[in-house]
Amino acid sequence: MFTTSDIAIAICHSCDKNEKLRLQALLLVKNGSSPAKVAEDLSVHRSTVHRWMKRAEEEGLYNLKCKSGRGVKSFLTSEQVFELRKALSEPIPTDDGFSRGWQTKDAIQFVREKFGVSYSKSRMRQIIKNLGFSRITCRPQSKRRNQALTNEFIAEIKKDS
Repeated sequence: MFTTSDIAIAICHSCDKNEKLRLQALLLVKNGSSPAKVAEDLSVHRSTVHRWMKRAEEEGLYNLKCKSGRGVKSFLTSEQVFELRKALSEPIPTDDGFSRGWQTKDAIQFVREKFGVSYSKSRMRQIIKNLGFSRITCRPQSKRRNQALTNEFIAEIKKDS
């Protein structure tokens, strides 16, 4: 069996928020709270706390991590994910001869047209993040910006190139 200090050390070493929640539940029960009270405080079902306690006793404190193979399964094959990563690495050409980066809506449309799979914005952002891309947002234009000088600068750059 484990002590409260063992549980506290495990909480400090844990990086997974779900594992920390489970360990905190065990700590509260170990300190005298009832599993029903802990379940109510953590907004989980009473049987869930009992299941965590049993799992910790049988498998140990460090096996309270989320088990692999659970969660939402991808509708894309590994080849399709590779193709999506390749596509997201390339900029999108625009009508004026320049190019721009991908937006979430572009990725959703690409996946729908290319693979026939529809994703929500939040799920697509998660997929993009898992592929190693970060979300970049444009800075807003300054209200003090002189549009005439900006247009002159753009015209000069287009003339030189």
